[in-house]
Amino acid sequence: ELNSETIIDGTKDSSDGQKSTTCSISSLQKTKPCTRGSKNISASEYGGHMNTHHNQSSSQQSTTHYNRHICFSCASPLSPDSTLSHIMPCQSHHKFCVNCIHNLMAEHIELKTAPCCCVNICDQQLSKYDVSCLPLEPDMIAHLLELVTTEECPQCPQCLFYIKFETLRKFEGHVTYCRPDDMVPCEYCCCLYRSRQLDEHSRYCRNISEQQRQQAFIDFIVSKLKYPFTPAQVRHYIERKNRNRQALDLHKIVDDLANFGSTFPYKVPTFNCGVCLESYPYQDIFVFGCKDSHKLCYGCFEESCTVKMNSGEILKCALCDYQLEHGEINQLRVAREQKKKFHEHQIEKTFSNFINNARGIIKCPNRECKWVVEARHPNAQFRVVCHACANEFCSICNQQYHYRTTCQEVTQITQQWFVWCTTERGNYWRVRAQQDASYRAQLDDYERQKVANNRRNEELRRRYNDLKADEEFKAQNCRLCPHCKRVVQHMGGCSSMICGQNFHGGDQQSGCGQTFNWDNAQRYVPIISAGPEQNKNDLPRIENKHKVVHEGIRCNGCHKDVEGIRFDCIHCPSLTYCEKCEQRCTLTHSEELRKHNQQQHVFRLITTPERYRRKRQ
Repeated sequence: ELNSETIIDGTKDSSDGQKSTTCSISSLQKTKPCTRGSKNISASEYGGHMNTHHNQSSSQQSTTHYNRHICFSCASPLSPDSTLSHIMPCQSHHKFCVNCIHNLMAEHIELKTAPCCCVNICDQQLSKYDVSCLPLEPDMIAHLLELVTTEECPQCPQCLFYIKFETLRKFEGHVTYCRPDDMVPCEYCCCLYRSRQLDEHSRYCRNISEQQRQQAFIDFIVSKLKYPFTPAQVRHYIERKNRNRQALDLHKIVDDLANFGSTFPYKVPTFNCGVCLESYPYQDIFVFGCKDSHKLCYGCFEESCTVKMNSGEILKCALCDYQLEHGEINQLRVAREQKKKFHEHQIEKTFSNFINNARGIIKCPNRECKWVVEARHPNAQFRVVCHACANEFCSICNQQYHYRTTCQEVTQITQQWFVWCTTERGNYWRVRAQQDASYRAQLDDYERQKVANNRRNEELRRRYNDLKADEEFKAQNCRLCPHCKRVVQHMGGCSSMICGQNFHGGDQQSGCGQTFNWDNAQRYVPIISAGPEQNKNDLPRIENKHKVVHEGIRCNGCHKDVEGIRFDCIHCPSLTYCEKCEQRCTLTHSEELRKHNQQQHVFRLITTPERYRRKRQ
């Protein structure tokens, strides 16, 4: 429809006696060239015939159903040559001759208005991509690009995603090299990557948090949208789909958001920061782990931590005395170096508080790491994972964590596993193969894997020798804390001791923080006293042809009930092999650990089901 306030009826006779029609974007100037004709008309005459002309044009278009062979503006016939006409990207796909496009766009430049299809008739605004595709001179296109107000992105015909437009050349380059068949979704974050990039990305993605994966998925969608919706809006839309239990598909999400137009139809929930009281989208608010779940924007969160660090205070919630944990400091949106400073400050202040209050602490045994945490149950044995370097260790002995095993048993089990691997395994299979032909395959496999076994045995030998030397040193120099049974060493001075530090401060280590007298403490008794040859395993008698069955205990190799010797990994939550699978599976397990530069695991040999039952922690 025409704007009744600016357009009124009017006609003008042409020189050949026929009625001609004229129109213009503005009647503010004395004369204007008609965008549907070739003549200039005065402002006083122009307005009077405009509606008549529009009605004639509308009648003609209605009769022809938008005949694509005539110009939508001047109704002149269009040449089949595509270079002499252009189709606008509006819903009606209006087609113009080059001359009319030039006149229409020239008026936009002159009046500094946002370019559209046809003013007052089709107000579909043109994007930067639409303008770049117009059959106009480069200088004219450059002027029009400065007037574009819409941030609509063009759609790639290959991948069907919308691409942020910079220049027409770059967009055409993307279309040329786009290979949607080579795009594979990541199994963790569901984002699409080229096949050659997927392995490297997957290794990174499987080690990040679920929150980071969700954010990566949202960031990927934001970069492929037709309109510039915010991550908060995209997150809200996805949450709505999740509430309705709708499947998440990248292209479906992008298409749905494109159908919304440039205005997001839903109201995104916001929260008020507890400090500055400003309203922020949910993803820009940090929720503390305190009992009141205080909420701060990330700007106030960072400022609070900076002020406390500069004043030498321990990092806490800005609204209460809740002490920040390692994972909460990780959520700060600051540079890596600044985050590292916050971590080091928190560790230092935490250490000082624990020492001053004589409380139990657990310190990462990695010498290059300063991480420390309060030991709420300093006498209990449990698995500890360092939040700084990811080192996993036992809260009591500081060694590689061991499941279903006390700290004292680890030494003996390590010794027995070493003996089995270096001596007993080969002898056991040779005798078994002579007795039962079904064991011949295990013996052959053992012979084939001698090189790999020898390499593993060398690692075990070094570990055993270190363990033996450590036991000898502790027997000569250490005693046990009477409160938590940790091994402590007297470095000199009087007999007054504090478990975990020097009596007058310094040299902090893991300990319960209790005081005791060195002279009254129990001496450490070494576990390893004899050579490995004298510490053989209690293996089943070879002449006994009835194999022991560990009922209800499944082998992780063959998935059958364990028969014969049962092998339990003391460093894995649940990993068990039967005697037939042990050689092959433990060797594979060892190779995986070596590949990731991890310490070798030790297996406990269980021959009597009545004595040992699986205990899960």
